[in-house]
Amino acid sequence: MRNFIFLIGSTDDFESLEVLKTAFFDCALGDYNASIILVSLDEACKVKGYNSLEEIATMIARGEAMTSGWCLDDTLSCLLEA
Repeated sequence: MRNFIFLIGSTDDFESLEVLKTAFFDCALGDYNASIILVSLDEACKVKGYNSLEEIATMIARGEAMTSGWCLDDTLSCLLEA
């Protein structure tokens, strides 16, 4: 099993991915317009059209973010492995 953390935040609050990551590692995301989405995938997980677990985790997390009201416009996001 591999565990991933997807971070997404508003460009109104974060000027770069580094600032978003720093806020996460400093446990300060609660002070900003940002969300954390956790994704766990079995090593054997395969999805046609995707070449890695990271790609699959990113698409799952983006879908979760979109259903929670986020959009890709004016946001920064990244995938970290937990």
